[in-house]
Amino acid sequence: MSTGKTSNSAKDNDEKSTDNSSADAIMADAMMDESVIAKYLASHPDFFQRHTDVLSQIQVPHGAGTASLIERQVAILREKSRDLEEQLNGLIRTARGNEQIVTRLQRFTLELMRADGIDDVIGTCQDVLREDFNADFVTLKIIGGDDTMHFISSSNENLKSFDNLFKSKKPICGHMKEEQQAFLFEKQADKVNSAALVPLFGAENIGILALGSEDESRFHPGMGTVFISHLGELISTSITYHLPKLNQ
Repeated sequence: MSTGKTSNSAKDNDEKSTDNSSADAIMADAMMDESVIAKYLASHPDFFQRHTDVLSQIQVPHGAGTASLIERQVAILREKSRDLEEQLNGLIRTARGNEQIVTRLQRFTLELMRADGIDDVIGTCQDVLREDFNADFVTLKIIGGDDTMHFISSSNENLKSFDNLFKSKKPICGHMKEEQQAFLFEKQADKVNSAALVPLFGAENIGILALGSEDESRFHPGMGTVFISHLGELISTSITYHLPKLNQ
């Protein structure tokens, strides 16, 4: 009987020894892992600069030796705060810019409503678009009648180069073809370094509004065209209203 108890006791001791060994091994591995991590961080002092998202999640108790890390975390938060402030300022600038655009559109609409005829519409477009919308050159070509300064016959060969413009019914911004630029801006064509072409249409094609600038970056293919499209709609409506009077 005593032999059995001794055997069981030895077995229990072996199991405890094994458990202790396993625990010691785990602790040793953990310490080794921490040691490896510590050595890596020591040899790569810029690690947290490259991984700021990790640094922002680290919790460090206040105490000796932690000041530099805490300061770095504060610096990251300040940087994020500056980014948010810049985004907010950008939104504010955009809102103010949009407000100015709306005000100009309203003023332009009122001027068109006061127009007594086609000549007034043309004059209003040239004056307001130059002054309020920073266009160096403004040309309005209305389809119909004989070829004159602001009118173009529907059979004029120059219209063929604008087929894509009328098909898309959307403004085109950037650099024009030489023949288009020469036709629309005539003697001032050499001064135009960028332009916006706006199709004017109702039930049928009405004409072309061309805005030219000496600045190459003023009108470019990547710019938004919603605002310019609104200009085209306003001018098209005004011309459509006054054209019948011209033919009377």
